Amino acid sequence: MKHFKLIFALTILLTINYSCSDFDDLNDDPNAATKVDPSALLSYAEFQLFDEIHGRTMNAEWGMLMVQYWAQNEYCEESRYDVTEDTFDSSWSLLYTDVLKELETAKSLIDLQDIAEPVKINQKNIIDVLKVHTFMILTDGFGDIPYSQALNIEYDLPGYDSQELVYNSMLSTLSSAASTYDLNSPSFAKGDIIYNGDVAKWKKYTHSLLLRLAMRIVDVDPSTATTYITAASTDLISSLSEEAIFNFDTTPDRANPLWRDVVQNSRDDFCVSELLVTTLSSKSDPRLDKFSQETTTGSIIGMPYGLTDNEATLLKPTTSRPDDSLRENTSPSVIFSLAEVQFLLAEAYERGILSGSAESAYANAIKASMNYWGITDDSAINSYISSQPYNSSNWKESIGMQKWIALYMNGYEAWAEWRRLDYPQLVVPSAAVISSIPTKLPYPRSEVSNNSASLEKVSTTPGSIVKKLWWDVN
Repeated sequence: MKHFKLIFALTILLTINYSCSDFDDLNDDPNAATKVDPSALLSYAEFQLFDEIHGRTMNAEWGMLMVQYWAQNEYCEESRYDVTEDTFDSSWSLLYTDVLKELETAKSLIDLQDIAEPVKINQKNIIDVLKVHTFMILTDGFGDIPYSQALNIEYDLPGYDSQELVYNSMLSTLSSAASTYDLNSPSFAKGDIIYNGDVAKWKKYTHSLLLRLAMRIVDVDPSTATTYITAASTDLISSLSEEAIFNFDTTPDRANPLWRDVVQNSRDDFCVSELLVTTLSSKSDPRLDKFSQETTTGSIIGMPYGLTDNEATLLKPTTSRPDDSLRENTSPSVIFSLAEVQFLLAEAYERGILSGSAESAYANAIKASMNYWGITDDSAINSYISSQPYNSSNWKESIGMQKWIALYMNGYEAWAEWRRLDYPQLVVPSAAVISSIPTKLPYPRSEVSNNSASLEKVSTTPGSIVKKLWWDVN
């Protein structure tokens, strides 16, 4: 891990005035600034976080591949699970340094502002929620991570905390934030690219994230999970207008990272997978046309997943790419959808944790997903739902399959839910270099080299990608 003392000191000296809506001030020279605005650091951290988890390394070249939404049509290492300790080194560093440290610095500066105390509390809660989201990304990939010492400048080489401790702390943080928002006071007047400082919407997102994390641990710690699921259920995202969305900008350096990958870097490495195409085609799912584009023959043709480079290259000219609309410069990243909330509620109802109809929530989830993708014909949607009835006796398959479809383009989260629910049932490609689908990320080379004393206390095989995480008990 990078040494954070110097980074922290430098950050304190910088002011970066980012706009909450159009990013205009991202062009300002931070070294020309004379004071630090917490809103500026908030904008920077939000962009860095969602640029990273929507971009190539963690999404297109990992999450989207691990759950077999996409298939590589050249350079097929990740599809065959051929990764090393170098693969996620930059992601690890960025999430700790450019996201978490920026958020921590912003939080420390809030008390220096001449604003009302309820506004300060709202601002700190928003930052805490973003920190939890970032730590969730890290721990759901790597497992045990630096947490309690990670943002403390006294520790150049922080120790690792167990995933159980990290989860318990994250749940507590979200619960505290959700209960202390002041809906009668504002938060950030600028700098928040997600909700533009709307406290009511941040509270709904906080409860929704609390529900996600609590459900993640339901099989390993049902008592704790039940407590927080019950607490979270009171005020959730309940409409498309309340969804947590990160909107990218038209300016190239802050545009959709998948657009930059295609347009600026001239990359064309991904096709939709044969599994995605055959699964959605068999269900006559209208979202297939939104997810993928036709080949020159006028048909949508998926690429078999996990081929060798030579095999994939031969099929590249005749297989379908993801739809162009998904890789436009302003195509958004869905942080938390209404569909996901409804699927989580369906599971909570099915498990008997909350009172409600799992079947109805399941149907609501499918409808919300359809609506998000621009499919609004209620008759067609209801006909689809009738053709995919909820099966209470095998609810993991019902929810797991439809949630997999609904999480399309959010590959990293889909990978987490696939590990937890075990649906859809994916097949390891014959060309894979290991015999099972990866269940974690390899620890980064920088930690192996620079923080080995701490890392060795939690892992003797830092390059492993098959060890199950604490919450992945099935």
